[in-house]
Amino acid sequence: MNARRVPVSPQAAMTEADYASAFGIARPCGDVRTAEWWARALWEDASLPTRWFLLAGWRGVLGLRLSPRSSPRRVLGWAITRSTPELVVLDASSPLMAARNVIRVDGDDLVWTTQVRFLRPLARLVWAPAALVHERLVPRALTRVTQDPAARKHRRVTAFQRRVLNPLTRALPFQTLLETTGRTSGLPRRTPIAGRRLGDEFWFVSEHGDRSQYVRNIRAQPRVRVRIAGRWHAGTAELLRQDDSRARLDKLPKMNSAAVRAVGTDLLTVRVDLDR
Repeated sequence: MNARRVPVSPQAAMTEADYASAFGIARPCGDVRTAEWWARALWEDASLPTRWFLLAGWRGVLGLRLSPRSSPRRVLGWAITRSTPELVVLDASSPLMAARNVIRVDGDDLVWTTQVRFLRPLARLVWAPAALVHERLVPRALTRVTQDPAARKHRRVTAFQRRVLNPLTRALPFQTLLETTGRTSGLPRRTPIAGRRLGDEFWFVSEHGDRSQYVRNIRAQPRVRVRIAGRWHAGTAELLRQDDSRARLDKLPKMNSAAVRAVGTDLLTVRVDLDR
């Protein structure tokens, strides 16, 4: 579920605001956490580079006066001026502008509203480029914080694999590779894997199950190729949802199995029946 732009609510509205925007996203099913919990998750639980970026923009560009540290009455330097289970109001100001962020639990949705009042003519010029950045960051932050932990872990792991690990290991001549057919593009897609050949079968465990792009490709087209010890073998892949994937890892190469257990989110056993 992605964040979307929503109407600005009059709840906790700033008097004579010159700028206002609001974004909302569905909360996880059954969620009972307070608005202040969500505010801290959005800002204080963000990655360190993200927190540095936010603070640099707030202080260095907008000139907002923020507390140097968080406390029960502040969220990443912003003063909590009102807090109920359904709503938290965060205020900060500078000689140029006054700013307010309202994090609100609205039924099944989480809503982030931002309002800015210009105190000097220069404020409009300063805020214009900042607003563009703000309106890109807020939906991403809402999407990040409402994802389940497995989805966040999957996103971090796959980003590292896609940008760093896979390009390096694909270049190794004896790296085992799985070649699937892109379900949309129709082009061959090669993914480094590790597993074990048993006769005319090749077994491995996908660490992210149905989230893995190659698993989705297999669902659309089970004909694949596997490069084993430098040689390509054609075959048909089968997704074995009833197999005990953790027990299966005990029968596969130990080093890779340890890595799959460490980074995996939804383990899924895959068997490739190799053509004879």
